[in-house]
Amino acid sequence: MKKIVTTLVISIVFYSAVFTQIMPNDSIKPYVDFLNNTTLLSPKDYVLKSFEDKDIIVLCERDHREFKQYEMIVDIIKDKRFLGNVYTEVGVFNAGKQINDFLLKENLTDSEIKENLLAIFRNLDMFSLWPNYNYYYLLESIYQINQQRQLKEKIHLFPLDVMFSWDSIKCNEQYNMFLDMMEPQNNFAPVIDRNAIMAQHFIKKYGQEKYYNPNKKKALVIMNTYHAYTRIPKYIPLPTEPNTYSTGEYIYKTFPNSTKGIMINYYPTSDNPKLIADGKWDAAFRFIGNKNVGFDLMNTPFGDTKFNMYNFGGNAYETVNFEFIFDGLVYYEPIENFELIVGIPGIFDDKEFVKEFYRRTSMEEGITIEETMLSTETNEYIMELNVKYVYKINNIEIFNTMINKWLIK
Repeated sequence: MKKIVTTLVISIVFYSAVFTQIMPNDSIKPYVDFLNNTTLLSPKDYVLKSFEDKDIIVLCERDHREFKQYEMIVDIIKDKRFLGNVYTEVGVFNAGKQINDFLLKENLTDSEIKENLLAIFRNLDMFSLWPNYNYYYLLESIYQINQQRQLKEKIHLFPLDVMFSWDSIKCNEQYNMFLDMMEPQNNFAPVIDRNAIMAQHFIKKYGQEKYYNPNKKKALVIMNTYHAYTRIPKYIPLPTEPNTYSTGEYIYKTFPNSTKGIMINYYPTSDNPKLIADGKWDAAFRFIGNKNVGFDLMNTPFGDTKFNMYNFGGNAYETVNFEFIFDGLVYYEPIENFELIVGIPGIFDDKEFVKEFYRRTSMEEGITIEETMLSTETNEYIMELNVKYVYKINNIEIFNTMINKWLIK
């Protein structure tokens, strides 16, 4: 009797699981039906197909540290169908010459490639060090891709952020004045509008590239979250207030017929994380086996979802759906496969840069160089970021709970 009962229980669990796999929860059924009943391209083919209709693709990057998305990006740009250039939020604008001098070099040895990349990273950003490995991987990958291309087909990469040089920063007050102009305290308006400046840098370099090489009219612009939003809703309570723009919207308004905004599937990094549609998107993709795909958002249940990604507040985001903010979506890897990779291998092997890093950190922290050199936290940071570390994202248990509740029939 006991054996019969056990067999019956196993059978019930089995058929329940099969039923659950075949019949999605009603809350995610529209998403699942769309994914199952629509012919969808891979992320790479979708982005490259989008380039057939549009010259400028603004790609909304997830967490700056996340590496998997850059595997997809490299897969796109190494395809022979990609004939344009890459433009990034990461990196100060004046680092562009050093980057492209490297990308156009020929036949470097592995050690020479590394030497060039480390030199770029020492002058890449307005922070003491940009520690995210995916940008190192991107530059190295473009260099290798260019080795297989003729001169006019080689890919350039242009960083777009505010111009900045550590050589010009001499004290803590000067450095903090610069930061306060971009992100002022007490809700004052910023003196430096990063979004406008990055867009202006793009417009300038994009125009130059097309002028000197008409074949370079395609542009892949990689921005993080808010900066990539293609359209920003007006602030309904005070419609006469000046509009707030993202870099993506500046580009879109400048080239309205040539620009397309595409988001990469995303996860929140806030202290109170909320997935898109409370996890329904991720649940729908999990239900179909987490297939990597890309598609336009207009007239889809995904596009019709109320927008709830990160924003700076003030604007009426709660009044719009995803298809207002973005034109397309690429789903690449489920959230449990995301990898946060930090550390630039060998960056602190250069003792002169270690000294410079102490100087920069002292100005960031408002302490003396001697105090910085004795700081346990700073010295641990140097040791940790001199090698590559791979992390899984935090809150994965919370995210799985949000997702899996929609998989129960």
